[in-house]
Amino acid sequence: MKRILVASLALGCKSDVEFVQPGEVFGVANPVEVADTTQTDRLVQMTIPSVDVLFVVDNSCSMDAEQVLLGSNFPSFLEWFQGSGLDYHIGVVSTDMVDPLQAGRLRDVGGRRWVQEDSPNPESLFADMVQMGTSGHWEEKGRDAAYTAIELLKDSDNQGFVRDDAGMHITVVSDENDDSGASPVSRDEFVDYLLNLRWSRQRVSFSSIVGPTSGCPNIGSPGTEYLEVTRRVGGVVWPICSDDWSDMLDQLGFLAVGLTREFYLSRRPVVDSLELQIEDGGNVLTNFVRGTDWHYDEVRNSVVFEEYLPNPLATVVVTYEVRATDQSADDLTPPEQ
Repeated sequence: MKRILVASLALGCKSDVEFVQPGEVFGVANPVEVADTTQTDRLVQMTIPSVDVLFVVDNSCSMDAEQVLLGSNFPSFLEWFQGSGLDYHIGVVSTDMVDPLQAGRLRDVGGRRWVQEDSPNPESLFADMVQMGTSGHWEEKGRDAAYTAIELLKDSDNQGFVRDDAGMHITVVSDENDDSGASPVSRDEFVDYLLNLRWSRQRVSFSSIVGPTSGCPNIGSPGTEYLEVTRRVGGVVWPICSDDWSDMLDQLGFLAVGLTREFYLSRRPVVDSLELQIEDGGNVLTNFVRGTDWHYDEVRNSVVFEEYLPNPLATVVVTYEVRATDQSADDLTPPEQ
């Protein structure tokens, strides 16, 4: 993300008492003048060039309808990828870690182990991958399956699926809580693993389509273990008992392709001075109202669009006065004599 910083010295103050020394003047008076700085941040909406997406799907005896829902709503997810220019891999594993033919191994359909840009009939391919039947082991180990798939088997059975330069987005679909235990890694170790998996935490997510803690009819138990990972890593949460998953898969697609509605500022602004516009393919959009179309998050020092989503490679231009307490040493350096 590129940022161009523009600073100008405008406001100064003088002491009430002046000391006059005859003769040649050496150096500059101290304290130096305090600068009033105007800042312009140019924040580019980026998409990552490659992304790996892993669905971990419960294939125990009660999951038939949910597998069908996931497959039938997949087009809402795929729309974010098609024509985007992204290099994407979308794979599926089961929660069965007892059957050695499953146990973190990507589902193989007709010799294809993941969906990618040039896959023929990608919607049908994914539906075949997720509709894996309901004869899986009753101890659902989704976290174990995810870790095994992307770490322990990445250079063997699943070779080629995980790319070190790609984003990693995991979604678990299960009507039972996780039963992974502490092997091969504990939940806390798994969270730390994901948080340090890529150079930016925005490149990794863990989403949970599980039973909510508030209750959900016809499920085994709330997915509290999965939900805790999502809370700490980031991702989408959706109740598995919902009849419509299209909106959820739409959110997952938005998350996976790397688009954002939040843009971080380089300095602390005087909030009332914030001005925002968007440059997009030669067009300049200026009709964005703070408090209606976007807001400033003081904790995260960011501007956040409420509903508008800047297009890939559009530039969000934010101009503001820098808060006096945030002026850097460069701003306070006296000019050369």
